[in-house]
Amino acid sequence: MIAPLLMPDLEASEKRKIRSEILEREGISERTLRRYLAAYRKENYEGLKPKERNDAGQLKAIPEEVLNHAITLKKELPGRSVERIIRILEGEGIAGKGEISRSTLSRHLKNMGFATADLKQTKASGQAARRFQKSGRNMLWQSDIKYGPYIPTEKGGKKRTYMVAFIDDATRLVCHAEFYDNQRLPILEDCFRKAVLKYGKPDAVYVDNGKVFLSRWFRVACAKLGIKHMNTKSYSPESKGKIERFNSTVEAFLEELSLEKAKNLEELNRKFRIWLDEGYNNKEHSSLKGQSPMQAYTGDARKVRFATPEDCHDAFLWEDTRKVDNTGCFKLNGIEYEAGIEYIRKKVDIRYDPFDMSQVEIWHNGEKRRTVNPLKIGEYCGRTEKAESAVKVSRSR
Repeated sequence: MIAPLLMPDLEASEKRKIRSEILEREGISERTLRRYLAAYRKENYEGLKPKERNDAGQLKAIPEEVLNHAITLKKELPGRSVERIIRILEGEGIAGKGEISRSTLSRHLKNMGFATADLKQTKASGQAARRFQKSGRNMLWQSDIKYGPYIPTEKGGKKRTYMVAFIDDATRLVCHAEFYDNQRLPILEDCFRKAVLKYGKPDAVYVDNGKVFLSRWFRVACAKLGIKHMNTKSYSPESKGKIERFNSTVEAFLEELSLEKAKNLEELNRKFRIWLDEGYNNKEHSSLKGQSPMQAYTGDARKVRFATPEDCHDAFLWEDTRKVDNTGCFKLNGIEYEAGIEYIRKKVDIRYDPFDMSQVEIWHNGEKRRTVNPLKIGEYCGRTEKAESAVKVSRSR
């Protein structure tokens, strides 16, 4: 919500306009917006997290049938307010009086792409191409996922690959692109992290509305890094033209690859990196007046906002909650870790890199307590004399 106000180089008049748009769209007061901005500037993303409430853990969901009716009402008339939708739902007996809060319904509609601003943007598709033609590097990146070639498996079968790419809108530079052999892991986040480490933080990133692009963790990473996250409808060529044209260019690489197929994922990506460097990023681009994407990017005087490796590491960590057992241990993704006897029967927050489970961070009451490694085969979690005593004490309570 506040990401547009965090973009650098904004004129005072632009800030005032953006403020007014946020207040109107979100239905919040000027004081609330100032509080959000102050919290972000003081503690970054952590400052925006809701504080612990007495009713924490209670479900705040809206029944699917009620939500579907609300979406229908919003699509019928995009300018229809959330308050008006709630009154209609209550008047028609679809929802009980006071059953739905304005903030909850507003959040659901926004997350699903049915906020007023989203619907207006979709209707204005005739000007979409001009709106997304940016003038400077890192003002906007676009991303997409493309089906790649099959690679052989160890058991003699074959496995589909998927290419994820991020392209700079103004210079056509592909900041990072890579093939992956599954969509279970957060491949979008991994590719984006590598792109940010190489070329800095974009002001905004524009992605598809497909399932993999609606990842909560991708949105969280963007928020932590101060990057505006934007969604488009699937198969929307007017707003994803540059990344789709790059995908077509990749077909030339795949044709070359068919003459000498890659034996594994590592070989596929090694060949792709060479092609990307020589056959695209450093090759003259038809829309850049004789320049290559790399020349256009490096020749742009616009300041780059770099992220430190530490910032990127923190931004892309996943979070989960686990209850520590009577031996001071917990399991995450089938791997056992030791939290410590002081957390027996307590809930702890775990932050971790899903691509590297060799260490995870343990947080409690909003503070990082320690980093731990998986227990090795043969180790007994918490089976020290001190731990056994603690277990007996906890059981006697």
